[in-house]
Amino acid sequence: MSFAMHDRPQNLLYALDERPPARVTAVLAMQHMVLGLMMIMYPVIIAAEIGMDGAAASGFITTAILAVGLGTILQASSFGSGFLAVSLPNPLLVPVFIAAARSGGVGAACGTVAVSAAMQLGLAKLLPRLRSYLPPEVCGVSVLMLGVSMVRGAGERVVGYSPATQTVDARAMAVAGVTLAVIVGLSIWGKGRTRLYAMLLGCAAGYGLAMGVGLVDDHGLARVAEAPLLALPVPSFPSLSINVEALLPMIVVMLISVMDGVGCIITLDKMNRAHWSRTDMPKVSRGVFVEGVASLTSALSGGVSVGFSSANIGLEFASGVTSRVVGFAAGGALVAAAFVPKITAALILMPAPVIGAVLIYTSACLITAGMDLIMSRLLNDRRAMVVGLSVILGVSVTALPSLYDGAPGWIAPLFHSEVTVSALAALLFNVLFRIGLTVRASLTYDARTMRSSDLHDFFDRQGRAWGARREVMARAVLATLEAIEIMSFEGVAQGPVQIEASFDELNLDILLRYRGAALVVPNEAVDVAALLDGDDGSVNHHMRLVAARLIARSADRVVPSSKGAESQLLLHFAH
Repeated sequence: MSFAMHDRPQNLLYALDERPPARVTAVLAMQHMVLGLMMIMYPVIIAAEIGMDGAAASGFITTAILAVGLGTILQASSFGSGFLAVSLPNPLLVPVFIAAARSGGVGAACGTVAVSAAMQLGLAKLLPRLRSYLPPEVCGVSVLMLGVSMVRGAGERVVGYSPATQTVDARAMAVAGVTLAVIVGLSIWGKGRTRLYAMLLGCAAGYGLAMGVGLVDDHGLARVAEAPLLALPVPSFPSLSINVEALLPMIVVMLISVMDGVGCIITLDKMNRAHWSRTDMPKVSRGVFVEGVASLTSALSGGVSVGFSSANIGLEFASGVTSRVVGFAAGGALVAAAFVPKITAALILMPAPVIGAVLIYTSACLITAGMDLIMSRLLNDRRAMVVGLSVILGVSVTALPSLYDGAPGWIAPLFHSEVTVSALAALLFNVLFRIGLTVRASLTYDARTMRSSDLHDFFDRQGRAWGARREVMARAVLATLEAIEIMSFEGVAQGPVQIEASFDELNLDILLRYRGAALVVPNEAVDVAALLDGDDGSVNHHMRLVAARLIARSADRVVPSSKGAESQLLLHFAH
């Protein structure tokens, strides 16, 4: 579904439905491919940890590259989320996959991943019904903590920290500093198309400096030289089985990956809509479903599951290009890269300080995106506690790592990630703090004895309790006050007005009940000349038309009705 031009963010150079020139598309696709291939380090780590030989490791890594390419193409299509959303091998899976492979072999690990991926397909179809359990503040916590979780690893790479000697490397800091300075400088001050190449130029500058100061391994360069230019990728297709002990941790990792995916898709949706108002759950459902399809395909071929690449979301922030055409091109480039071992070997050799600088930039983008998502709704004490407590528990993973040492072995891997802990906590706190929350509220308003501030306080209190959008609540206050003012001015309402408000994630309804005749809301145009120069009667008439216009413009639907001596006015607002 295309976005209307009036909803196009002005800071984007090429928006979702726009087609950049071929050269721009090619360069941006290459940048996304480079970033995507950097994340292939996760399968490389897995292959090394479980002792794969050269041929097996090569098949394992190329399967991962094909899976992320497939996932990226599907995400850009109408079958998926429709966004430029590059996939990556799921980093949350690494410790669980290694443990499962060590105890039961690669076939058992892949078979267990396949089961969890199949469950993800079913869960994706249920997501639209789970909207109330995934409000913006819960998803915002996941996005925020995803950014926070990158800081430690990124920081160690940036300073060249060595755990063995507990020292830092000035050369690494110089390389990372140059890389980050180029990326940030071009993304902020770059003119025209220069901004498009911020990430690529930053990585190139960092890579070149790293080679100059001796941070690139000579043996690694030799491996790049020896790697064939072209080779047919051969997935391993292992004999699959299920590791029962690893199944529950795999399922929990899948659930957290789904939460991460929901947060990433919402971030992309906000990036592509100038007037974003609510989560597009069908789009989220399709995106998570496609992620499951790519994971299932990868697992059946002997690979790992996939997730969303937050680093590539950072590249979209930096370049200002979110065109899905670039998504198709990037996915195709990733698939093609699986046939070029020399490129893969060179990118796996990417200096750690360069990767660290990219992750620092991405972390900054995600932290601010998460905060923006959290603050998109009004917060009350309940919702503030969901956010605050979840973030504290997530940060505790790094601040107090020994806190979770006593966790049972089968669930211990879940407490290795700030994202996992904070996302689970946000889900649970959101459910817990909904206890006692009512979706209806009422107020008896008497214009003779009460002030408009009483009405403002009522709507502010309920808006915070419900987590409603500020803009919708502001329109509700305006429409309600104007309606009551007309009732009072014309003497339509005999006595106080009973205000009944009801809310769900999609709708806000304000029902005004009173004794008296039904209020007629005229749809006439306001004659400005008569308003300014007419007699008192004409001015009063046109002031009433102004109020009616404000009501009609503020509410999405206005329905007056009456029954006997009782009348009511329904003001409906889409949320």
